[in-house]
Amino acid sequence: MPSWPLILKDDPSVLFTSAGMQPLVPYFLGKKQPPAKRIVAVQKVFRATDIDEVGKDGYHQTFFEMLGNFSIGDYGKKEAIEWGWELLTKVFGFDGAKLVATVHTSDDEAFDIWTKTLRYLPPEKVFRLGDEANFWAPGATGLSGPDSEVFIDNGPQPGVPEHDCNPGENCGRYLEIWNFVFQQYDRKADGTLVPLPRRNIDTGAGLERIAQVLQGVPGDTYRTDLFQPLVKKIESLSGKKYGENPATDVSIRIVAEHSRAAAFLIADGISPSNEFRGYVLRRLIRRAAMHGRRLGLKTGSLSQLGGEVVKTMQRHYHELTSARDRITQVILEEEEKFERTLAQGLTMINEAIARATAQGQRWIDADTAFRLSDTYGFPLEMTKEIATSAGLSVDERGFRELLEGQRSRSRATAKFTQDAMRFGQFYAGLRENEKLRSEFTGYDELQTDGTIASLVVGGSRVEAAHEGTDVEIVLDRTPFYPEGGGQVGDRGTITTDEGRAMVADTQTAAPGVIVMSAKVVDGVLRLRSRAHAAVDEEARRDTMRNHTATHLLHATLRNLLGEDVHQAGSLVHAPNLRFDFTFGRALTPDELRRVEDEVNRAILANADVHAREMPLQEALASGAMALFGETYGDVVRVVEAGPSRELCGGTHCHCTGDIGLFLITKEESIGAGVRRIEAVTGVGALREVREIRDRSARAAAALRVSRQPSTGVSGLPRSSSASRLCPKHDAPTASYDRPATASSIVSRTSATTRAGSFSPGYSRRAVPCSCSSAVKIWARTDDVPTSTARILGTPGR
Repeated sequence: MPSWPLILKDDPSVLFTSAGMQPLVPYFLGKKQPPAKRIVAVQKVFRATDIDEVGKDGYHQTFFEMLGNFSIGDYGKKEAIEWGWELLTKVFGFDGAKLVATVHTSDDEAFDIWTKTLRYLPPEKVFRLGDEANFWAPGATGLSGPDSEVFIDNGPQPGVPEHDCNPGENCGRYLEIWNFVFQQYDRKADGTLVPLPRRNIDTGAGLERIAQVLQGVPGDTYRTDLFQPLVKKIESLSGKKYGENPATDVSIRIVAEHSRAAAFLIADGISPSNEFRGYVLRRLIRRAAMHGRRLGLKTGSLSQLGGEVVKTMQRHYHELTSARDRITQVILEEEEKFERTLAQGLTMINEAIARATAQGQRWIDADTAFRLSDTYGFPLEMTKEIATSAGLSVDERGFRELLEGQRSRSRATAKFTQDAMRFGQFYAGLRENEKLRSEFTGYDELQTDGTIASLVVGGSRVEAAHEGTDVEIVLDRTPFYPEGGGQVGDRGTITTDEGRAMVADTQTAAPGVIVMSAKVVDGVLRLRSRAHAAVDEEARRDTMRNHTATHLLHATLRNLLGEDVHQAGSLVHAPNLRFDFTFGRALTPDELRRVEDEVNRAILANADVHAREMPLQEALASGAMALFGETYGDVVRVVEAGPSRELCGGTHCHCTGDIGLFLITKEESIGAGVRRIEAVTGVGALREVREIRDRSARAAAALRVSRQPSTGVSGLPRSSSASRLCPKHDAPTASYDRPATASSIVSRTSATTRAGSFSPGYSRRAVPCSCSSAVKIWARTDDVPTSTARILGTPGR
């Protein structure tokens, strides 16, 4: 299968895909149906924890490619070891006599396969090691199991005293080239290992490590053909040669590795920012820029290297081709920003030096050093170098403590992954062993009757859940929509003859298993009882309005701004909608008006919203839009709403007119090359215009002025006959009439009016005055519609 993106939509608790098997976790857990029981992939992987290690040696990287073979409840240990050995010795050509293996101390099965069943290695070449070396577990609980690794034995190393050596040591004798992970347990909080109903196999190796050995440059990835094009480019731009100077080599490695990693992150939709993934990307580019300065590289050199990454790797990763211009543009913009930031950082460290000197302090404090590193991209070494030149030291111990605190916070997010894995594994077992299923009826109804098929309290199945208990409920039929595709899960109530529960969230725990997280607020719920499920109708309908409006917004942005606009994230819930999209600049006021007008025009067309299922290829051929990074099955649901046609499993209005008024409330940047629009519809839009009207009234009261017709976005005058003041002489002009119903829509007018935009049905009337500053207004001559009214006063025309 092709590589999954570096951002996993199925696991939002982690920043990046950090292991080759990570994208397959939903398959291992039974939450998704795998395309096959045997899968082979070359997976893009990124590990932010290694950023500071890159450059110190020839093998540390943040971005690398993992070769993987995976069995999802299919073949076992014997086949995995047999095929792995065949690849290593017969295809790659490794000398089997120089290979050794390790197994977990408890894994007699794997030991016997190596030494007796397949007879690949004698017992003395298969080392039994403990949990630290040969037991795989991404967290304290959850999926886990023993593993078996293959190493090249390079023999005793020069300068290392003779000792009883094994691959668990780090004396340089053994080089790992392959790993077999046998996922066979669910480890509980007390350490108990519960055998999984279906065992999985995860085997693989790093492409970079394999390339080092096969190309005769062990320990230096930067001398392989994976990195040589970048290294040669850096040499030509800087005039420095790799291998001539240790300090220069560090900078060349950092610039090459970080440029490659940045290109792939940008291609997968990430933009530099000060938060989350964007912060990591910004840190990569700025660290590379810092070392580029040491090499004498000019601003724009990293952007050229981004283009080189595309050129050398696009054959295998087509997303690089489509993102070529964005990669070079984003890197260049970040380089230019860093030049400005660097000046600020130098000012900050000079101020810190002056402050320390004035206080008689002989060091730079840890907070300053850490902020220089974290915010401005100053490596600790550079801060130390500048401080030393001023006769000062740096509080390195305090700096390390702050750095470790930041890393601990990053590692803490991993526990959410384990919670999700346990949740999915639990329900996947119920689905497979007890045929637990839920029929979703929520496309056609918001209430239904069903039977309670499962009650879970505290991770264990129960027969009854009593008042005050938090419980997970599965019904055989449910109208509750489970979170997915940017749309939040439904909330509502589940009622039986004996009790009632309030549903706070709904999730898909396994394919076809919909779990409602609830609290019993009255009486008791019992397993196998008949129940009435009712979705919160107001919240669902508001959510549906916002979801359909999101589709119209997406289509409108692509029509007006070009097909390079792609969705980069969304949130659809009752209060509002949020839509992130790729675009290189802020939208102008005129563009925002056009977007808003086009969406409202599609709403007023009142087109039917159709949803139907069809084969994936047929859907794509029909022009339906698929979102990058999403995984689709063979049969997909296509939603067509006016100008929009997308693959979507969410809930929508029956026709576009159900949306009501659409108002954009915010447009902002959330990172280089990514914009965000927030908008409201229906009741939310009504609430927004009322707030605008109230603010306008408060402002008028504070200024002690009456609310007059304004030049652009104020309302119509309140009386049926009013006078317009001449803007030059403050004298009344001729009076004019307007419909008595207009005052009822002042709030809508103030929110939706845009200067220079006119609607049919308005008549133009000249307002006489003795001076040259004549005023022309537009006043409606018939009943004002309840949706939108526009009025424009333009002095001097």
